[in-house]
Amino acid sequence: MRPSSATTLTVGSALFLLAGLLPGEASCLRTVANKTPHTVLVSQDGGPAFTVRAHASRRLRYDRSGEIAVSVVCRAGGRFAAPQPPAFTARYAVVAVRDRCWVDIDGGGTAPLALNAPRQGDIVVARYGLACP
Repeated sequence: MRPSSATTLTVGSALFLLAGLLPGEASCLRTVANKTPHTVLVSQDGGPAFTVRAHASRRLRYDRSGEIAVSVVCRAGGRFAAPQPPAFTARYAVVAVRDRCWVDIDGGGTAPLALNAPRQGDIVVARYGLACP
């Protein structure tokens, strides 16, 4: 005997509601803002880094919990100057559960970064605390 469409709809609705109650993959779109004249490099879970140029911002998607690495490379003297080593590098855990995502600072200092501001999961790179010449 084939189930009626009402039975199928009821089972489908129950599965949908149950899926909403269980922890699942997250999906949070956040921002990395660079408020400095320097270059910021951001990498998620050891993947390739993306660049956030001076006085610009980029969007960042957290799909699951993991790790984020942020580096600040000081602006070099000229167009053909040799690349500089990062003046600041840090790694932080990212917690992403359903529609809630944040960078876990674990009570430590974060300068020159402002983490989870203005929204949970956002990263702002400022000039304070940077050791750039």
